[in-house]
Amino acid sequence: MDKLMLKRWLKASAVFILLAGAPGLHAQAIDAQSLLKQRLLQLQSFKANFSQEVVDSQHTRLQQATGTIALQYPNKLYWHLNEPNENLLIADGQTLWQLDPFIEQAVAINQSQAIQNNPLILLTDPNGKHWDDFVITEKDNKFVITAKDLHGQVAQLVLQFSEAKLVAMQIIDGQLQTSSLTFSDIQQNTPLAASLFVFTLPEGYELDDQR
Repeated sequence: MDKLMLKRWLKASAVFILLAGAPGLHAQAIDAQSLLKQRLLQLQSFKANFSQEVVDSQHTRLQQATGTIALQYPNKLYWHLNEPNENLLIADGQTLWQLDPFIEQAVAINQSQAIQNNPLILLTDPNGKHWDDFVITEKDNKFVITAKDLHGQVAQLVLQFSEAKLVAMQIIDGQLQTSSLTFSDIQQNTPLAASLFVFTLPEGYELDDQR
């Protein structure tokens, strides 16, 4: 995910293509939702390095990057995009923090507002109330998550599992730019340091507090 997409997540609700409608699809979505919940209930923690490629609607490559992601149940997220487009995102359960070293600024947003209709919250809260806001389909251990709301920036989230292990993720935004992430050095259900999800404002950085 590039810096622009990170900022969209901080400042706007995610949106997804509406797939619900036919009764058969609804029944399929219920089964897929149960299966995805089962996968995520086994995912108490997750940490991995990732490689990322961003392409536009014509499949022209816009960016390649690497970074680190970590998830901790419930509702904690760490996302670090490496240089040259370094960016840090931390969700500590209450506040969503974004740090941009290039402009030496941090942004703080109430996490409950920032994640509204955002499918990433499902990764860390498989028992949460947000599940009714999404339609989920599954084929060959690949889950496609879409929202019932038609307003926002994100079009689709796809999660690929290998058995019970999360191995890849794809995000399509409202402009049909696709960010594909492949995970490596995966640590699933291993203890993570609590400090990983604690944000500290670096000295000399400006804080834009939007909470």
